[in-house]
Amino acid sequence: MRQQHRRGPHGHGRHRARRGAVGASILALLDEQPMHGYELISALEERSGGRWKPSPGSVYPALGRLEHRGLISSTDADGKRRFELTDAGRTRVAEQREAGVEAPWDDHGLGHHGDLRRAVSELTGPARQIGRFGTPTQISAAVTVVKDATARLYRILADGPEEPSTDGESPTAPDDGD
Repeated sequence: MRQQHRRGPHGHGRHRARRGAVGASILALLDEQPMHGYELISALEERSGGRWKPSPGSVYPALGRLEHRGLISSTDADGKRRFELTDAGRTRVAEQREAGVEAPWDDHGLGHHGDLRRAVSELTGPARQIGRFGTPTQISAAVTVVKDATARLYRILADGPEEPSTDGESPTAPDDGD
């Protein structure tokens, strides 16, 4: 049986983070101030606009690994473990910053494909509305647009990206002589 991910209607909602994002996020947040585990979870959800909320089952093991590697340390205060960067952790954060690594919560767990997923998501809204409320003429026109977009995407896969048009029009695919 296939496991379903918790997401909102139409497949939108929270996303899984890429491998290593939890640890990198923890380091970035602890660079700002010491925090305990649930503060880190809340901060990550807030920074990602609610799209990413790592579970305690991913955050606490990551904290343990970072502590074992000497990048963070912890102290008990008022019954809570508070984590902070060590000198080695501050060095790691500085190296990542110098390398131009973006904040993990800005990535939303989508890798470099986030723009494409957002664009496809934006396409499905009006397509569903036309399918549900459109006239037969509107539905036919929408089918033509979607089929054209599909064909153009396959051409990109086959030939590489199209050259952008300089006249403000949408780029057109090269004529295949069909």
